[in-house]
Amino acid sequence: MATPPLAAHQPLVTVYVPSHNYGRYLQQCLDSVFKQLYTNWELIIVDEGSSDQTSVLAQAACLRDPDRVTLLSFPTRIGLQKVANRVLRLAKGKYMMRLDADDWLDESALLVMVNKLESLPNAGVVYGNYYYVDEGGTVIGMERRPALGTEDMSGHLPPHGACTLFRVRAMRAAGGYLENVRAQDGWDLWFKLYKRVGATSVNVPVFYYRQHASSLSRDHARLLQARTAILRTAGEKLQGDYPLNSVAIIPAKESYPGQEGIPFREVEGASLLERAITEASGVPEVTAVVVSSSSEAVIAYSQELELSGTVPPHHRLLKSDSTTSRGLPLLALMREGSEAFAKATGQKPDIVSFLSLHAFRRRAIHIEKALSLLRLTESDSVVSVLEEPDPMFRHGPEGLVLMNPGRLAGLTFERERHYRFNGAIVATWAEILETGSPFGERIGYIEMSPSDSLQYRGDIVLGR
Repeated sequence: MATPPLAAHQPLVTVYVPSHNYGRYLQQCLDSVFKQLYTNWELIIVDEGSSDQTSVLAQAACLRDPDRVTLLSFPTRIGLQKVANRVLRLAKGKYMMRLDADDWLDESALLVMVNKLESLPNAGVVYGNYYYVDEGGTVIGMERRPALGTEDMSGHLPPHGACTLFRVRAMRAAGGYLENVRAQDGWDLWFKLYKRVGATSVNVPVFYYRQHASSLSRDHARLLQARTAILRTAGEKLQGDYPLNSVAIIPAKESYPGQEGIPFREVEGASLLERAITEASGVPEVTAVVVSSSSEAVIAYSQELELSGTVPPHHRLLKSDSTTSRGLPLLALMREGSEAFAKATGQKPDIVSFLSLHAFRRRAIHIEKALSLLRLTESDSVVSVLEEPDPMFRHGPEGLVLMNPGRLAGLTFERERHYRFNGAIVATWAEILETGSPFGERIGYIEMSPSDSLQYRGDIVLGR
């Protein structure tokens, strides 16, 4: 696609670069914008209270091309979402992209991505692959994202928040970014736009993603809170007048060989049963909680907890052990709880969730995220998983084959990620239970940290 004549007053693309004390990387980042083969852009540099050379380099870039470069300064850090909204208000371009100050663009990035969007009128978001580079800038790997529409049919894998090009008008119409979260702006953008305006991807690397100490850190609690807040807001926009019935089933077996009275065991300040009921009841999307057990003592304890005001009101199902014999135990337990709710209320549930009694670190926020993803991604089910951090192997013609070689270089490639069910949550649509396994054809997932995935089994705490 030929580059149109430069029109500084009406650029097609707005690129913005937020920087907080990343002056040591900033020059390479800014140079990569000036070297773009596609030239109809504007650049907004955002200095978030830097105490290094960020301001000097940014002012030099403004002098280098005053018609296309603007400096936006804040005395302190305000966060990615607030920065994005300020830039969204100022952007002159039809499209907009964030470029992190420690990364840089491939020279063809804008040309390839603009051409893709301009050739697809029904698409408003495009993203590509990227190179991993070490702190010194040496390429150490390439992330090839699953192609939308073929390798990724669900849209469950939001692109990297940086270097994703999107239509400005669509983001403005969606209300911009959520400012009550300070992370995961890529998730915010994705769940606002990928169905609203359509998304596409290009199978080429478009930027260089620098790996260093701060970029490799993973704050699971902060990411979980940010993603859940984003999904909650996206889910609220789906709300109509239909009262969605979502039932959480807590199977509570009293004893196991050598381990007695499991539901009554106190772990970190509360019994396992009290903790499970309290967390499930604290999720706004959960209509009802059902405690299911073949033990009269467990059912009595459940009622005692409710009558004392220790836990909110909930349903109880006393069943015989033989009722779990048809099909998979998990499937039978979910079906029985669903039927108990229908019998007690006269209403058929829409969503049924299995919540393990043993997952004592599972919290309401995990359950809420699973239910939000079930609705937003149109999955058949959503399960809680734990990423496998160690090298994984499979059988090959000549012996074992390493399935995730990126681990040896300290990288986690999207295509090499492996997950295992951590036993904490399964959420599915009631109609899936009627026709087959809760592990349907389209399985979404929430990732839980190793700490949150711990399971209590009597006197032993298991890391799943």
